[in-house]
Amino acid sequence: MPAEEKILFIDYSRCIGCESCEAACRFVHERPRINMTRTTGGIMAPVYCRHCESAACVKACPRGALQKALDSSVLLNPVLCAGCETKNCILACPFGGVFCTGLEEAVVKCDLCQRRRAVGMAPACVEMCPCGAIHLVTRAEALELSTEEYEVAHRKVMEHVRPVITSLPRRDRE
Repeated sequence: MPAEEKILFIDYSRCIGCESCEAACRFVHERPRINMTRTTGGIMAPVYCRHCESAACVKACPRGALQKALDSSVLLNPVLCAGCETKNCILACPFGGVFCTGLEEAVVKCDLCQRRRAVGMAPACVEMCPCGAIHLVTRAEALELSTEEYEVAHRKVMEHVRPVITSLPRRDRE
């Protein structure tokens, strides 16, 4: 694992749902790569790519458009993306971090602001978050930032992003 490996960590317990992260991302990239969602409980929360160590989206892409970079981030090469009708990458992501645009770019996802970071700047969402909920950290640092409050808030957001689907009871079993 590279020493310079960084990921985004969003502390949902500190997030106020202001949408500043999405607006900053839209400003930098034209289309946001972090999207706000409203949970069934009414919480506004950002959904984003977690740059997983073993990224399911990378494995699901039949054209190799999603790949791990040298810094271990998961990057999308739009030239290789065919906008598959199945959208396997979207379905594979357990965090809802790959987004369908419905436009000329079939999908988009966070690239940790690679261009900004190349010139020594932090990702736009990190710099714009008014409550300090978004951090660019190592995986070890993310574990240190994880509090009980974070875990509770994170669980609520993930239940919305990937709800547990239960089967309906069958009539012949009643």
